[in-house]
Amino acid sequence: MMKKIIFIIVFILLVGMGVSIKVYVDARSPFNEKTEEAIALAKSQGEISKVDNASLYNGAKSYVVLIGENNKKEKVIVWVPNKKKGDIITQKWADGISKEEAVNKLKNEESPKEILSVKLGMEEVGPVWEITYLNKKDQLNYYYLLFESGEWWKKIENL
Repeated sequence: MMKKIIFIIVFILLVGMGVSIKVYVDARSPFNEKTEEAIALAKSQGEISKVDNASLYNGAKSYVVLIGENNKKEKVIVWVPNKKKGDIITQKWADGISKEEAVNKLKNEESPKEILSVKLGMEEVGPVWEITYLNKKDQLNYYYLLFESGEWWKKIENL
């Protein structure tokens, strides 16, 4: 009797894990497809030769943001529009502030309780760092810095 109970429990756990993996893969599928399309397009246009990181940015327009190297072995960032409308934008990594510099600027101006994410994006003003964080009251905040200069561009506070 005990063997049957153990078998049923193990079976339910395995089915649960299988379903969870399937849901995760299905949920990631659109992102993976868009990323693969963006990488292929950026490589075909000679904007990037090696991709180290890819992320999705949803601002006024949606972009796939690629970080990697160009043919000259320079570290570059490539913003590929998600809707295939608009131009691909490429910028050298050295022409802007680093992720650490962006976070330090936030910490100097605000008192974040927890930083949730830091990512590159593209807005009407150009390339930006988007920092999402919780303040001491556990309210959600967005802090945007211009990538090139590190100047503050916009804040969305206390959500």
